[in-house]
Amino acid sequence: MKIRSLLSVVGFAISFLLPTVAQQTKTPDPQLREQLLAFVTKYQEAINNGDAAAAAAFFAEDAVLVNDTGPVYGQEAIEKYYAGVFQDVIFSNYIITVDQNYPQIIGKAGDEAWSTGEWRSTVRGENFGPIEQKGYWSVIDIRKGDATKIRMLTWNVIPVPPAPALTNAVSSSAQEQKAVDPEVRHQIDAVGMKFRGAMHKQDAAAAADLYALNALKVVDWAVGTLSGRGAIEKDFAAYFASSPSEVVGKLVQMYPIGNEIVFISEWSSGPFYGHTVRIYLRDADTWKIRLEYDNSSGVPR
Repeated sequence: MKIRSLLSVVGFAISFLLPTVAQQTKTPDPQLREQLLAFVTKYQEAINNGDAAAAAAFFAEDAVLVNDTGPVYGQEAIEKYYAGVFQDVIFSNYIITVDQNYPQIIGKAGDEAWSTGEWRSTVRGENFGPIEQKGYWSVIDIRKGDATKIRMLTWNVIPVPPAPALTNAVSSSAQEQKAVDPEVRHQIDAVGMKFRGAMHKQDAAAAADLYALNALKVVDWAVGTLSGRGAIEKDFAAYFASSPSEVVGKLVQMYPIGNEIVFISEWSSGPFYGHTVRIYLRDADTWKIRLEYDNSSGVPR
């Protein structure tokens, strides 16, 4: 699935409850804007929860969603589309902005409206990301009884320049010391996906469960050395309680040493960045983090 096609879920512009009136001024009534923000909140909850049914419920039964791979016709097909997206992608930190002069009433009956605006989001999947994306959307809504549904949604993605190459980065494939078995690599990636999901949900227990019972975690700032899964879980809980910035990471290198896997990545959080080295140990049909070392630049880039 192309990354850009996954982003249509972010471009989804929200359906708004609008009173049926004959005319709409260029500047919407403050009450309408308040209703708009309420719908934005509901939509964000659906996306953060990966709830395809809730997302599709914003559409009329005969709605059309137009993305860069072509149109998707009907609410049922749109729900299946979202379900496929949520299997592969985690969305976070996305913001939907509605142009200040919208929504506007259109149509002779006054039961339709259109809106435009911008969107931005961080997206990540098992084999890509995090990626910052943004673009524009346009939507036509139609009133159905006491509710308003989307009749047609279109969106686009603004191309962004690639991030500069890391001066100390090593290719994750061509320059590895030894090749990691593809199946093992897939299993390690799956553990990484679970870790990113736990961090996004700020779930200390789920994050700590990815470590071995006797794991060691060494942090080069005030924390020091954490010994055992219990201590690591407490540290995650304290970290999440501090309302941290989103942490993003990028693979630098992965290679096997005996029966273990060394995983090196670069991370960033707000203006700060550093590196993480993990050693993964086989545990039944999965892998656990046996040792982790985190360092920080200590200063912004």
